[in-house]
Amino acid sequence: MSLAEADNNDRKGVMAGSSVTSEAILFYDRKGIAKSMLYADFEAILDGMVGVPEYARREMRGAYCVVNGQLKIKALVLFLIGFDEDGMADHTWNVPLRHLAEHGGPGPDMGAGPIRLACRSQCPVAWHQDQLWDPSMKPGANDFVAARDLVRQRGAKMGLEVDDDLPPPRAVPTLSDEPVPTVKAARADQREDAERVRLARTIKELRLRIHTLESGQKEELAQLRYAQQQKEEILSAQLEKVLMQFKTLKSQNAALREQNGSLKAQVEALNRSLEERAGRDAEQGSEVERLTEQYKLTLEQRLEEERARLADEIHTREMDVLNRDEVIGQLRGELSELKRDQLKVAHSGARKMLEKLEDLGLSFIAFHPGAGHVSVPAEQISDYMDNPQAFAARKCLVTEDHYRAWLEHYENPVCRVVVGPEQTPCGKRVIRVDVPNQFKPGVSDCNSNRCPHCRSDSSIDNVLKFR
Repeated sequence: MSLAEADNNDRKGVMAGSSVTSEAILFYDRKGIAKSMLYADFEAILDGMVGVPEYARREMRGAYCVVNGQLKIKALVLFLIGFDEDGMADHTWNVPLRHLAEHGGPGPDMGAGPIRLACRSQCPVAWHQDQLWDPSMKPGANDFVAARDLVRQRGAKMGLEVDDDLPPPRAVPTLSDEPVPTVKAARADQREDAERVRLARTIKELRLRIHTLESGQKEELAQLRYAQQQKEEILSAQLEKVLMQFKTLKSQNAALREQNGSLKAQVEALNRSLEERAGRDAEQGSEVERLTEQYKLTLEQRLEEERARLADEIHTREMDVLNRDEVIGQLRGELSELKRDQLKVAHSGARKMLEKLEDLGLSFIAFHPGAGHVSVPAEQISDYMDNPQAFAARKCLVTEDHYRAWLEHYENPVCRVVVGPEQTPCGKRVIRVDVPNQFKPGVSDCNSNRCPHCRSDSSIDNVLKFR
């Protein structure tokens, strides 16, 4: 029996079950399932009729379950939902649970054959992927086992419908049903078929677990890349600041060197004039020599004083440069505080108006390439208006410069390698990267098959022709 045959047998087993189905909602926390309810009660929460105070200011992991009359789960949708400070559900939440349950992929066998599963790593509707979560399948902390046991134990108390008129289980074929030579051979074939079905289901569960682990690793990798980019930008800004200070000190040092050179030239000129005068006045003898030595001593004293004064001046300027940054930082802090105070006073009226609109059920949604439709809360409207690109970059888990570079590539996906004596971009078509955190500047916007500075890549022509 192949894997396809095992899947077909599992689906036939599910369809042969009871036609009575019920819908339930389960909420998970760190210790397991914390709350369970019928889907009708969950709809009342979504409509804002009731709240869940214990989930205030939290984003909860929920599970939508389709249960048959035997209290066995047939479909499962793992979704995320947030609650405000009063415990009311997010009014912008719009995940189509029933649609995802009907079109979910194959999942583990929870008693009625393989279930239909929709989670983050297996989502039939791509734009709802961020609103789903992946289950844990670790021994002792398996989310599927927790859901199966709770529905089996508390399903009737929750109000799930139970089919009391279920047909009896299908009997095992006897010797008259299948012409098998011996009873042992029939039992051996049954055990072999059962083992193949078990292996097929185990392989599907392992594949689901592998997809879940890969999705978690990709999300952690994106977070690490975002943190690394932030650190690189901070270090680059600090390096640029140090280089500016170094250039300033270097220019001051060059000016002092020129001044010192001019003083040395004056000393040499004076020495030559003294020597010439000493030659002309040789007859005066020791008197001239005494005056010359006295003048040299006086001049050397002046030079030493001038060097000491210049050294003090250099030291003073260096201290001024070091103290200037601290003063600038303090002034910037005071300026930011003044701006915040002014913004609080200026935007208090607008803020109240936005909060009233939000309380009335209005939401502010903006669209940005790569981030999609982004919901902007009232308290973040000011930040969004100051810099929409930075707000979208944070939603995409990239820096603002990285997002702007990707946006330029997304709007015009061409090769930007500088070629030719005129130093102009290549401008040939390249494959567009649709996800910001997968875009690599200098790599994703280069067409290696078009530019002489890139290595050859013949596969890109086929891709562009296909598009």
